[in-house]
Amino acid sequence: MKRADTFISVYPLFRVKEGMMSSVKQLTDEIINRGHHETGTLLFTAAYNDSHLFLRESYINFDAFHAHLETVKDLLDEFFSMLELENLVIVANDDDTLKMKSEMKTLGMEATFCVIDNGFSI
Repeated sequence: MKRADTFISVYPLFRVKEGMMSSVKQLTDEIINRGHHETGTLLFTAAYNDSHLFLRESYINFDAFHAHLETVKDLLDEFFSMLELENLVIVANDDDTLKMKSEMKTLGMEATFCVIDNGFSI
């Protein structure tokens, strides 16, 4: 039976700086490998074109998202130094949207926030 979608989803689109694609892919692979051990991370997918990295991330709640950041915090400065954020959309329920707004401010990232109105997941 499907359940109500109450997850946090994070969708960043980054432009990869010139000459950095190989390094970005290597670091993204490490982030994904670490995510396999995070119980609250439901989905973490990297997709590329010639100049961009798109991430599709889903977490069971804000605590799970924050736990993911803790897992990869030693990689984030290097990771973000090779990228330019072009777009960031965050989808969450009312309570988690407020928490994510604060977290994004701490990270220095501007996002578009969409509050879940209705939906389901497996």
